[in-house]
Amino acid sequence: MTDVWTIIKHELGNIFWRDRRRAVLLLLASVAYTLLFSWLYLFGVIREVPLLVVDKSNSAFSRHLTKIFDDSDGFRAAAWAENEEEASEWLRRQGRHSAALIIPQDFTEKIQRGRQSEVLLLVEGSNIVITSNSSIVATELVQRFNAECAEQLLERDVKQLRQQSQRRTESVAFSYRVLGNPQLDYLLFFVYGLALVALQQGLLLAVAAGVLWEDVAMPETKLKPGAVWLIKSGIYVVLGLVSYVMFLAVGGRLFALPAAGLWTQHVLLAVAFLFCVTQLGGIAACLAGNELLFSRLSVFYTVPAFMLSGYTWPVEAMPWGVRCLAYLSPFTYWAQAVRSLCLNGYYRDLQFNALVLLCAGLAALPFAVRLFSGKMRQKLFIKKMLR
Repeated sequence: MTDVWTIIKHELGNIFWRDRRRAVLLLLASVAYTLLFSWLYLFGVIREVPLLVVDKSNSAFSRHLTKIFDDSDGFRAAAWAENEEEASEWLRRQGRHSAALIIPQDFTEKIQRGRQSEVLLLVEGSNIVITSNSSIVATELVQRFNAECAEQLLERDVKQLRQQSQRRTESVAFSYRVLGNPQLDYLLFFVYGLALVALQQGLLLAVAAGVLWEDVAMPETKLKPGAVWLIKSGIYVVLGLVSYVMFLAVGGRLFALPAAGLWTQHVLLAVAFLFCVTQLGGIAACLAGNELLFSRLSVFYTVPAFMLSGYTWPVEAMPWGVRCLAYLSPFTYWAQAVRSLCLNGYYRDLQFNALVLLCAGLAALPFAVRLFSGKMRQKLFIKKMLR
């Protein structure tokens, strides 16, 4: 027991005193990403997209449609143009606006005659977030305008009451409800994944530093290298778990990020992931041989792991070969599960994902022990030679 405590004190001294960058990477990376990207996505959804209006009709109906767009949260009428060519030019070259509403000259005439009129929304498509949001909001606003116009025409032509005309124009009252993220808030969509990426990267770099740092040689102990590696692994798993809890606490306190689900579920999934990444990180660090090469490899791994995890693009929609690559990454079994657990309070495959991560970590453990043992012997040999 004395040897175990000696190793723990030595490793914690390395982390928090002699090589403090490990503490910064391991404990503060996810919190830093939470603060940075939560402030970035603070408003959650895209609002008041600048709208360029081309009103060729200049009638009560066209002005009412423009008002509906301008009064909505999705658009803000910022300027007016004379024709479609001018609007296209502004969108394409000047970049002052992200969307343009084109109302034709015969807009009111067709509506009053009971014919279908047309409006065109030009959207600058380089940013698909703005494009998607603008299209969805515009469709809802035009549907609202259609219902109001139909009610007015029925009142005028058939002399019906507003309630009767409304039932005729809206035979089906459609509504929908989104669970977990009802406002389609980008803050809730992105921040969990970005913070978890930072936590994973911080853990990998900290583990690599613990393996490859010049003072990696342990003090004199009777414990076998395998036991030493398990103790070191346990320290990094515990500190990673502390970082995870800190990320959830900071996000919840400062930005009202939900953290639903049972804490036992969070701990189960987090420990399985942290244990798996610690073993794989130890293997990769020993094979890399130096921290610079490992840092480059870990950065090269991080972005593809995030993109392939299904966090933003569903794994089910990926080609078969790419899907196989996705399932080889521990992050795939971690990120989506955490977000669903935090937002919905459950994740269907939580136990399965935790089991996969735990089994992968256990399978990697013997290789990590063997490589770490060789690294320890090498460092001890160099240390004796320098005496």
